[in-house]
Amino acid sequence: MWSDNETTVDLIGFRVHSDLVRSVVTDPSLLPLVLGVFGDWGGGKSSIMRMLEEDLSKAEHENVVCLYFNGWMFEDYEDAKSALLSSILIQIGEHKRFGPKVKDKVVGLLKRVKWMEVAKLGIKHVGVPLAAGLIAGGVATLPTLAASLLLATQTSSTDEKADAADGGTNWSGLIREKPGEPDLLEVRKFREDFEKMLAQTEIESLVILIDDLDRCLPPRIIETLEAIKLFVLVPRTAFVIGADPRIVRHAIATRYVKQQIGDDEASRQEEYDLVKDYLEKLIQVPYQLPRLSPAEVETYINLLACQKCLNEEQQTKVLADWSAKKTRNFYAAYQQRAITAALGDEPLIAELEQQLSWSSEIAQVVTEGLKGNPRQVKRMLNAMLLRKKLANVAGIAIKDDVLAKLMVLEYTNFKRFQDLNNWQASEDGLPAALRKLEEGVLGIESATAIAAEDKLGDWQTPTITKWLQMQPSLREVDLRDYFWLFRDRTSSTLVGVNLTSPLVRRIFESLIGGNDGERHIATREAADLNDLEREELLGLLKNKVQRHPDEVEGFDALSLLAEKGIVSAGRTLLDAVKDAPAARIPPGVAFKIKTLGAQDETLKSEAMTWLQQVDGKTGVGKAAKTALK
Repeated sequence: MWSDNETTVDLIGFRVHSDLVRSVVTDPSLLPLVLGVFGDWGGGKSSIMRMLEEDLSKAEHENVVCLYFNGWMFEDYEDAKSALLSSILIQIGEHKRFGPKVKDKVVGLLKRVKWMEVAKLGIKHVGVPLAAGLIAGGVATLPTLAASLLLATQTSSTDEKADAADGGTNWSGLIREKPGEPDLLEVRKFREDFEKMLAQTEIESLVILIDDLDRCLPPRIIETLEAIKLFVLVPRTAFVIGADPRIVRHAIATRYVKQQIGDDEASRQEEYDLVKDYLEKLIQVPYQLPRLSPAEVETYINLLACQKCLNEEQQTKVLADWSAKKTRNFYAAYQQRAITAALGDEPLIAELEQQLSWSSEIAQVVTEGLKGNPRQVKRMLNAMLLRKKLANVAGIAIKDDVLAKLMVLEYTNFKRFQDLNNWQASEDGLPAALRKLEEGVLGIESATAIAAEDKLGDWQTPTITKWLQMQPSLREVDLRDYFWLFRDRTSSTLVGVNLTSPLVRRIFESLIGGNDGERHIATREAADLNDLEREELLGLLKNKVQRHPDEVEGFDALSLLAEKGIVSAGRTLLDAVKDAPAARIPPGVAFKIKTLGAQDETLKSEAMTWLQQVDGKTGVGKAAKTALK
């Protein structure tokens, strides 16, 4: 098994991206700046951040202070903004070289953070009395009201964070001891004092890495971005934000555009402009990580196999050889022949040789199906190892290359994988349709004729064709034992959830939530999903309907997606309705099915048939009769 955590061991050639970011954030002429390392969920952002942190800790960067924060760690804080600010200050105050020089300044700045936090609590918890006091007594009443509030909130998230410092300094005690009164200009003075504090040190670059921001809920994402805005104009600072930009855009739209539910072109343009302007003003340098190519995926699979099967000394040899070769040719895959040569006289063990032998076969299809995502590739390989262990325990003889080919289909096109499972289950493991499909792509029989005769048009895609052409051929393989190993997927009502990206989950949650603005925003974002993500979303919605057919939210979401022309949404809605018990379906769903039939000519006949045949004694059946009139 391979760990699913970030790593500084580069197996995909991403250190070049880390080196590029490092050259930018340590260039005094480019500071201050905020740089976004953008990429899909599981695309390697966290590993790049860790490589960057490791490189900046070396002696050659002794005047660079690099602070690493996982955005998710602030998820449970009521005020993530204050928690992040105080964490940055405390880490500077605890720095072995620079901390003693700025300790008093850090305490003063922590005091300002505390007052900003208290001011926010005042607006949140006593907003009306505070506003009334300002109207009646003017600005002069603010210190008294704020001081009273502070006494009532002696323990805040800032205090808790300060007390949690590892260096042993009692920061919360120092904050209480430091004299000072609240100031109406806390935000501006915070920035000014922070700038003065940095000027007292020999810090050339203060690099703050914010990772996993895309795992946070929208309010926490916005609070973190607002905290970063305080530093945007402070000299010698650089923020590096690692996130899926689509999730950040979703958070911005949810926070600032959720009341806007218009769906005309002007409304869409207004929303786009607002989100775009917000991001561009905050993030001056966006850097989009590329997805892995087929050659890079093949290299990654091979190096993961080496990592698992070789000892540390052998791994070092292989990685050094690969590093040297990739500098001469970025485009070539690192394959079995090169690995064997790097190891010299040491023979490959059987397990490693097997994996290296089929990696080139699956690389192209895996890359297309998993969108060049290294986390998805690793998860597929981990699942394969578990199934091999299960087969061993159960005494089932399987072939690695057959298992690998089936899992490629499972992870790249689950609907076709389900088709294959249904075929083999009804034909003793040897489905005739699979034989015809393989013979079609091999030129033995006309693929067009097969599609027309057996209604296999869904299998006539370039990616599936490449999968069918992969070795080994499956048309003579009894698939029953293999699909017995896949029962965790084929029998689960939660199919696909383990691979669902954070963006898809956010869109799903917005679609079934109660806010019309968020629902319409999520619908527009669903239109931009790739094929795999769209199938994940529709699978979650169908599962929602299957588990809770008496709740209207799942039906509403699918109906809205179908209305906006999202591919397969109408089919998913109709299938979900047909599978659900009529007695539990909300009556209003009948009118959604009638609308669906009117919108989609290909579903009209099935929709009308369901409306005519649904049990007329049920609520939805009575509504169907009304809808047909």
